Amino acid sequence: MKTLNASPLTALILKVVGGVLILLYLLDCIVLLTSAKFQDSQWLFTATTQLIDRGFVPMMGFAFLFVGFWVESALDTPNSLERSRGLKLSSVLLSSFLGLVFLLLIPISVNATNVAADDQLKQVTQDASRAESQIDSQVEQLKAQVDAQSNQIEQLIQSGQLQGEQLAQAKQRLDQLKKFKSDPKALEAQIGPERDQKLTQIRDNKQKLTNQINDNKLRSGLRSGLASFVLAIGYTAIGWAGLRYLFYGQNQRNIPSP
Repeated sequence: MKTLNASPLTALILKVVGGVLILLYLLDCIVLLTSAKFQDSQWLFTATTQLIDRGFVPMMGFAFLFVGFWVESALDTPNSLERSRGLKLSSVLLSSFLGLVFLLLIPISVNATNVAADDQLKQVTQDASRAESQIDSQVEQLKAQVDAQSNQIEQLIQSGQLQGEQLAQAKQRLDQLKKFKSDPKALEAQIGPERDQKLTQIRDNKQKLTNQINDNKLRSGLRSGLASFVLAIGYTAIGWAGLRYLFYGQNQRNIPSP
């Protein structure tokens, strides 16, 4: 007798918990869509990922909700089945709708993942090109400084301001700069190794980031696509099973036995 007295409260609690979980997910969807930026690939990727990652929440809500319906129907009180028929119908229709939504999210999430990854690859390529251009610019500036430095040192030598060891070092440096001016290959041999090392680091880093982005794209695409597909199957199964029960199972129960 105590169990029967507790059953209506149990059914109510289960239905309330289920309804709250479903409502919270729908509110999250509404809040997310209020800041919609469908032309922004990064926003679309983030939005679809959040919707799919939290897709299990309303499924748990439906589980609580239908267990509450089952507890309520087990009471065998008058009109217990008809009392929640509208809520049951709304629940199975919403579940079917969510199944359709997650089915549509499969290509959207995969495409958003690819577009976001392509944008990252473009950014990596631009950064690498910019870094290489800076190195080339520094090399050109260094070549241009050869004339300026040689003229400056030559003026110092002619002015007589340098004596002894300083004068010897200045003449040595001047001879080196004149060699660079007369033989560009000598200057190239001087600055080439360091420049090539920096360029190699930039290209290696670019390749590393490219591989990492491609790997993340593959994993994210598979994960989002498969998760959305599984959720679509789950919600569709709940929806159609509920509709079949409401329009077929209950009618069978209402048929009087001979």
